[in-house]
Amino acid sequence: MITNYILMNLLKRFTSIGLVFYFTITTSLSFGQLYMPEQPESGPGGKDYKHLSIDVVAEHAKKAGGFWLYYPASPTPDSANIVVFIPGFGVPNPAVYGKWIKHLVGKGNIVIYPRYQQKLLKPLLPGFVDNAVDGIKSAFEYLEKEEKLTPRFENIIYTGHSYGGKIAAYLTVNYREYGVPKPKALLANQPGLIAFKAAKLKDYTKMDEDIKLLVIIGAKDKIVGDNLGLLIFNTAGAKQKNLVIQPQDKRYGQEIDGSHDEPCAIDEQLDAIKRRNYVTRAAFRRCESDVADFYCYWKLLDALIDCSFNNENCEYAFGNTYEQTYMGVWSDGHAAEPLRIYKEPVYPNKSKRKNRKIGKPD
Repeated sequence: MITNYILMNLLKRFTSIGLVFYFTITTSLSFGQLYMPEQPESGPGGKDYKHLSIDVVAEHAKKAGGFWLYYPASPTPDSANIVVFIPGFGVPNPAVYGKWIKHLVGKGNIVIYPRYQQKLLKPLLPGFVDNAVDGIKSAFEYLEKEEKLTPRFENIIYTGHSYGGKIAAYLTVNYREYGVPKPKALLANQPGLIAFKAAKLKDYTKMDEDIKLLVIIGAKDKIVGDNLGLLIFNTAGAKQKNLVIQPQDKRYGQEIDGSHDEPCAIDEQLDAIKRRNYVTRAAFRRCESDVADFYCYWKLLDALIDCSFNNENCEYAFGNTYEQTYMGVWSDGHAAEPLRIYKEPVYPNKSKRKNRKIGKPD
């Protein structure tokens, strides 16, 4: 009897240990297999590409004031919309945004990538806007002679990242003064730096009312913060506008960090400058396409293009809708942290942090 009792207790104890061991192992395995949301099959941000290759015009990009052009091919369309993509400071190399450029071209757009810097510190800041303008104008002159396809000069969007976002916003307000085409919409991705006087405006009230506007701020952007993004959004004369906060999301060692380099997506096939400065080298180490691209930056620009030109997919671009805020689902079934959307001006309390805390969305 006693022997049987001892044996039964030992069996229960070992069974419990076994269950704990099994639970620990299987849980660890499931955590180890956790992966981020994948690119959607179709729709804004999706991989339903109409064109399977890209034609590159690179001979005009050797110096500041030049440009790269990217065309959709395989098949070549009869006509295409135009995206003016202005890079961040220290990033004349289009490879840093290469996968985003390829995504835009695969969706059927022509992409103009103006070169406003020759080197990291050449020229100095005052020359950036003039060089960007020269590159944009030269690209449009080239497109006017294009015979491969018909550019839709009536359908133009400006976008830019970091200092490129600042230049894009500046030109969206001052397009008449600089003689560049008027865009139908602007996507300003983490625009900055507000402290630099070049391309600086006191406010953006003179932005035309009919221009559609999205401003994206990274929740953990410690490089430029949110000062300029808030100024553009709060004061822009555009009637249809949203402020988007791309949040941080952590799950078991995986992270969507909401940092300043989120819009970058390296593609070495578009590597066009042999010598890399320290900004570009850092980007090549850190930047890959991921959920932040698919469900935030790429999705919102795709939707802004569709909404501005064809009045389609506007629910993905504006309104704090499910389609706009949705960031996909992690492999364990948990929804990724959604985008935070603001439809009215936001005035956070003063803070020493570069990226101020912003209140609850609409």
